Amino acid sequence: MLYGFYSKISNNQKISNNDVLNFSLNLKSSENIKDIKIIDQNNLLIVISDNDQLYLIMYNLKNNKIVSKIGR
Repeated sequence: MLYGFYSKISNNQKISNNDVLNFSLNLKSSENIKDIKIIDQNNLLIVISDNDQLYLIMYNLKNNKIVSKIGR
């Protein structure tokens, strides 16, 4: 899913399979993505639910990492 967002906002439409594998939030089986908002060309705000709790993740596509978690 993150690959799709990245390809929509990226200037470079060619992404190798290695790059796609690195775009992972490593969610547990009980966690689900509820919403994704594009903040800018490099950052996504992702709403995650874990049973009855919600938390936010700021994910940087350029650096390929979670910048911050809010909640929990």
